[in-house]
Amino acid sequence: MPKKRSSAARSVARTAHVTSPALALDTDQQPDVGPAKRQWLWTTLRVAALAAAAATAYIARDSPHVLGLSSRSEDPPKSPSQNIGFMAQVLQKSQGQNICKPEGFVSDTYSDFDSVEALNHRVARPLDKLVHTKFFRTLKVDLYKPCQLWRTEGSCFQRDCIVQPLDASNVPAAWCAETVDQNSFGPFLRPEYTDKDFAIVNDETYGDGLWVDLVENPERFTGYAGAGANAVWMSIYQDNCFGVAPYLQDTAGGWGSQLVNIDGKSMPFVQPPHKRRELAPFLENLAEEDRGVTLPADVPREYRVFYRAVSGLHASVSTHICAEYFNATSEQWEPNLGCFISRIGAFPDRLQNMYFNFVLLTRAIQKMEPYIASYDYTTGVVKDDRAVQRLIPKVLKAVRKAGLVFDDSELFLGSDGHELKAEFKENFRNISRIMDCTGCEKCRLWGKTQTLGLATALKALFSYPDRAFRGRFTSLDFKRNEVVALITTYFQFSRSLDAIEMFRGMYQNIVTDWRASQASQLPDK
Repeated sequence: MPKKRSSAARSVARTAHVTSPALALDTDQQPDVGPAKRQWLWTTLRVAALAAAAATAYIARDSPHVLGLSSRSEDPPKSPSQNIGFMAQVLQKSQGQNICKPEGFVSDTYSDFDSVEALNHRVARPLDKLVHTKFFRTLKVDLYKPCQLWRTEGSCFQRDCIVQPLDASNVPAAWCAETVDQNSFGPFLRPEYTDKDFAIVNDETYGDGLWVDLVENPERFTGYAGAGANAVWMSIYQDNCFGVAPYLQDTAGGWGSQLVNIDGKSMPFVQPPHKRRELAPFLENLAEEDRGVTLPADVPREYRVFYRAVSGLHASVSTHICAEYFNATSEQWEPNLGCFISRIGAFPDRLQNMYFNFVLLTRAIQKMEPYIASYDYTTGVVKDDRAVQRLIPKVLKAVRKAGLVFDDSELFLGSDGHELKAEFKENFRNISRIMDCTGCEKCRLWGKTQTLGLATALKALFSYPDRAFRGRFTSLDFKRNEVVALITTYFQFSRSLDAIEMFRGMYQNIVTDWRASQASQLPDK
């Protein structure tokens, strides 16, 4: 699209448009005027033409873009968009103080970025301790459910893909039950979900599944890559995001190599510039909005919530991988700033959607507070049981004091609200099914767990009124694994926000080291 011209350029163009035809007139067609007048007319037109040319040259000299001209060597730096400015703020800080934090409200919420980070500082430690207790680190997951959507290419058998199972003797008897073959019930199969569920809920006391210790099987880089890894996220975006899919295609695939996009194209890591003033233009060159894949402004709010939940989960996964990336040279697990910049810095919307999911989970826990506070967390391990009794109130108190962060009552209104909610649920359940198609066990474990965690939050927000979480809770239907997945997923997004601050510090160290190296090269006075 041609660039708009300034008022000065338009004035010059109008002058040239008026004078040029006169200059082109054939002398035989001009009015019969005297020689003196004809000479005066020619002189006047020549002066006007020279003035127009001089004005054009002057404007073009100072600003080639005024007339739509191109001058690569003298192009002024592009001012960063608000989205890129946000990402630049996230990565910058000054004199050890985080004064350049993201500002404003998280989209589609009532919470600002600063408040979200402040809340995370209050809940991060108790959440970390909580997920290390027996109740929250123990989970039953059906890792061997066949993919029903497409023919998979096989499984990843690398060491870091494999889930280490938990010995059944370490699982409290109250959580266990005999495995029942559903096929023996003929047409009376137990349903995989109820009308209130937003995900496939694998009941721990019924059916197949593998008991695992989540702490012993952390979410991090596995080496899983290839068409199977890419197909998982591609299918989620293309088939389940209400037509928003085309706006996020160029992205990292799965829990494995972050060097390959889901479209199969290579995307090597990039290192941020040493000079802080170059950061915003650097991010602008990577930005997804320049590729025309930003979320459109006219997407209905319910669709945006769905999209942000999926995008935020995807971004959180990539952040965890970049935070614990395996360095093949040193054979050490270490944070990779280039990975973070390439996978998140190039897509600022993703980073904002991580904040969104933290807010969404916060609101769900606020709503469920009486239920969570009175839940039976007994495992028989006295030390852990006492820790849970001490830590749960700390998390709930911090969440309660956050105030109104998200208003779930504003969604699914109007005559089509019920139909829209049913479609929303079915699409989110499909994500549970898609996770069964992941060829990496550990990726499948964390994909299913965090999908269930987000689905549990959505279930609390949109399947039950506030009054259901008061009194005796007789109308509520939450399984133990849903409670575990909710708190675990909240902790995973807390980890992501911590990682953002870590990468922010790493970038500042690069800038500091560069400045020191420049200072050391200055000649002594």
